[in-house]
Amino acid sequence: MNSKIVRAEKAIHVSEVLNKLQSYSPEVVSTIFVSLDTSESDIDIVCTYQEQEAFIEEFESAYSGYEAYSLSPRNDHALGRFHCNQFLFEVYASKTPVQLQAAFRHYQVMKRLVKVGGNEFIDRIRQLKESGLKTEPAICRVLGISGEPYAAVLELERWSEQELKAHVANCI
Repeated sequence: MNSKIVRAEKAIHVSEVLNKLQSYSPEVVSTIFVSLDTSESDIDIVCTYQEQEAFIEEFESAYSGYEAYSLSPRNDHALGRFHCNQFLFEVYASKTPVQLQAAFRHYQVMKRLVKVGGNEFIDRIRQLKESGLKTEPAICRVLGISGEPYAAVLELERWSEQELKAHVANCI
């Protein structure tokens, strides 16, 4: 396990984010944990709430004292940020169940891609990200997939393991 993953796990532990937000079904969906990160990568967490006001209250209570704290409520979601142990945390919450949220689904696709593509896939994505691309556009470029990158990556969740493996092998 690389040292950044160890440091990120420690930051998650120190912040107690998974415990403090436990009632909102938090899931870590950070590229750090699938080795598609860069030096700028943060720790992304998705949550679901029944009542946005309750989530906001709990998040403020837990993290308003942290460095780089911010909370941006919108009609259909809230995005909270804070800094802990040298990591920026971004916490996205909405009424949508976590497993149906796009970020969670993207993370599942990324785990599958890394599993079938291995180190060569990881290296190619990281190179593109270091040159300025976001994760989804980098994946689309490496795999030769056209269309809006965020939607295109979600389409990959429908592919079988054999289809993914064959396509990735042809592209890297």
